[in-house]
Amino acid sequence: MLSPIVPSEALDKRVLEYVLMVTERAKSWWTHPVEGTERNRHDELQDYRLRMEGRRSVAELYHDAKSEPFDGASNVGVGIESIFAEFLIPLLIANTHDLEPKLQARLAGTKELVDDLTTFHDAYHHYEVPDKRELVEYSTRELLTVGSCFHKWSYGRWWTQSEVDFPVWINPLDGQPMLTQDPGTGRMLPRPADPKTPNELIPVDPASGLPMKLSNLKATQPHLKREGLELSVRPVESIGFPERETRLDPDQWDWLSDDFEVSAYWLLGREGDPFEGKYRLTKLWHSLGLDPNTLHADPLKLAMGLKPIKLRAFYGKYPAAADGSPVEITALIATENKIMLGWRPSLFPRRPYFNRQVWHSGTSPIGKGIPETVFSLRSAMDALLNQEIDSGNLYNHPPLLLSDLAMLEDEDYETTGPGATWIMRDINGAKFLPTPIGQRHPVELLNWLMSNTQRIWGVTDLNLSAPTSSLSPNVTTARGTIAILNQGSIKFGHLTKRLSALDTREFQYVHDAFRLMLANRLLVTVDGKPHLLDPTQREQYFSEQIQVVAAGNGISTNPILRQQTLAQLLEVAANTQNPFLVGDLDAYKQLTEQYVSSLGLQIKLKDPKALEQSRLFLELMQTPEGQAVLPQVMQRIIQAIQAKQATAEASRNGGTNGSPQPVAAFR
Repeated sequence: MLSPIVPSEALDKRVLEYVLMVTERAKSWWTHPVEGTERNRHDELQDYRLRMEGRRSVAELYHDAKSEPFDGASNVGVGIESIFAEFLIPLLIANTHDLEPKLQARLAGTKELVDDLTTFHDAYHHYEVPDKRELVEYSTRELLTVGSCFHKWSYGRWWTQSEVDFPVWINPLDGQPMLTQDPGTGRMLPRPADPKTPNELIPVDPASGLPMKLSNLKATQPHLKREGLELSVRPVESIGFPERETRLDPDQWDWLSDDFEVSAYWLLGREGDPFEGKYRLTKLWHSLGLDPNTLHADPLKLAMGLKPIKLRAFYGKYPAAADGSPVEITALIATENKIMLGWRPSLFPRRPYFNRQVWHSGTSPIGKGIPETVFSLRSAMDALLNQEIDSGNLYNHPPLLLSDLAMLEDEDYETTGPGATWIMRDINGAKFLPTPIGQRHPVELLNWLMSNTQRIWGVTDLNLSAPTSSLSPNVTTARGTIAILNQGSIKFGHLTKRLSALDTREFQYVHDAFRLMLANRLLVTVDGKPHLLDPTQREQYFSEQIQVVAAGNGISTNPILRQQTLAQLLEVAANTQNPFLVGDLDAYKQLTEQYVSSLGLQIKLKDPKALEQSRLFLELMQTPEGQAVLPQVMQRIIQAIQAKQATAEASRNGGTNGSPQPVAAFR
């Protein structure tokens, strides 16, 4: 039996001191210099973001010009990070989030229950989580940039409001509404009126003794639009974790913290028992020089007059039980003010944070992004490119040798290029210094560096849809093309499988949250109709045994690979003697449809039944009976074609018959 928690001010103080101690100590991981450098991890993340944005090739040209080996030396950069990202982001999302369905229910009992749960969860993540795709795209870009990005799931309510007539009693002399005190806030509000009140019970004005009159005020009435789970993306810099932690999953850490800022106005109205999900704010208001009793009177002043308040959410174990046993708690602290706003035992079996990354560093929970993994190779490419630019500049503008006899004006010394005019006493007193050109192969070196950089992330020339003519001769064959594509697909498959595994954890968390908090209010589609689950059904739909897994399989959606594969399948299907495929027009149609779609075409294919009828007709026409009626059949066919042509001509001339039908888009 679990030991109870006995709330007290002393316990609150101990929790506050513990949380501040462990989280502040761990923040030094971000600020201490990285071994062997003078830069800390925050500085490195800023460098990675600048590189991903491609700003080095523009900003540094004008603001951070190089002075070595000479003033104004080239300082451009090869923006391969952004090139890779713009390729990988849509492909990763296509192989994970955009799959239909996104997930699959397992161990749910009957096939009908599995299908119902799969449909429900897929629809929930597709329609009910606000802006989820945009958030997934943002988090994918962030993890490719700095290595990690955190998804956080939290419960929320979304309200809408409508204008309604609010009946009140008003004074017949001045037209002012009769007031009454709100027992909750203590504020004076218009007293509600019942239009069916008998005349003898209508209130009267104490001063004049006149009966009050019934009137309607316009008021806004809130309506619960939606409740459920909300997804937010937390940047890696806001997350705190124990020193020397290396594991990927935040649920395995001793604790996790999350720093963020809110306005004072955001906290207004959130007073209450922390065990009900609210906060104790009196100490905070006093520390800010505010009177808690007057806050509601002027919320605009509160919203405009204070700087943002820094908060820290904490998730971890603490010996809070009466017998000293550890309890998983959730706490919220105002860090600058060192005030505990509230804490409580956690409501869920795991923490609501998910560390998204595709390249685990092994030395910390923070992964590796594109800029970090290609840093050395990208720097070598930058150096090589800048050398070539500097070499070209020196060749086009070689140093000038002048003797004292030249007698040039000072302003002429820096004047070079086409159209420059010099006045000299001695033409032999000036000459350009020959610029040696070494036997270098910059193009080959750049290609070698790029190919090695591409291999790191499974990005090949074919992945990037490079034209076949730009590839080396040994990969232009079908066998060579597929071999190169497979090299990239293996690496890319690893990336998508990593994301799919992380998605599975999130999907399972959402399912467990439904089971623990929302199952009694959820509508589940059963037999095509929204259905409110009864207790027995809730136990079936949201049992602890049910698994919810991501559908991502790591198969590349590269168009070239897809076309190659489908073309091979069509060839095999056409030549096979497999009894399960011979004469199977439906199978041929599916393969043909997918191949046509991979080419980006929209063609309406014939129905297999129509094709079968055409085949039977041709076989019939080859028999003696068919030959006997062939002239009559051909005459009817000619008449049908002529009628169709006449209808089409009438339609082109403004007629109403034979309206052209749109070509059905292939899916």
